[in-house]
Amino acid sequence: LSNMMACEHPLLGGPLRGRRFSRREDELPLLSREVAGSTRDRSLGEAKPVAQAGSVTIWGLGLTLVIALFAGLVIDVWRVFAERQDLSGMADSAAIAGATAVDIDHLNLTGDVILDLDGSELRALEYLEHQDGWGPEITYTIVAEAGQLTVVLERDVDFTLLGPLLPGEEPLHVTVTSRASPNVVGP
Repeated sequence: LSNMMACEHPLLGGPLRGRRFSRREDELPLLSREVAGSTRDRSLGEAKPVAQAGSVTIWGLGLTLVIALFAGLVIDVWRVFAERQDLSGMADSAAIAGATAVDIDHLNLTGDVILDLDGSELRALEYLEHQDGWGPEITYTIVAEAGQLTVVLERDVDFTLLGPLLPGEEPLHVTVTSRASPNVVGP
């Protein structure tokens, strides 16, 4: 019994009662080896030095940061595509609304369909001003020619999730252009 000793459990903070183990390192149970200066990966059966303790935490934090950056990029790119689609819908609808302003006097005299230049620009602008997404941050250009109406909308889209990570970065500029012309169907 002189070469036997009581083993202390490192996690519970006290001795393992009722058990005694031999002092030889290769005969020590797993908990005694942890006290002796190394930890054992229970799933692989390999011992690793205590100096590597916490490396999984560092890897986990790094992986979390990479995933957060990727998620921020995906969300910000999605916002740009959604904003472009909203602007495109407004520009298309405004161009169609403006293209319905036909010069009736010219139509009655010649039978040719051309735009009422002032009326088509005004109609397109009125349509834009009544849209839900319309605001002062959207710049517009409306040009009416005899054959068609062109509506150009522009807006800057700021980064949301990537903004704090990219300080001083310029917002993304979105520009859409839509053209419409009057069309007469029938005899």
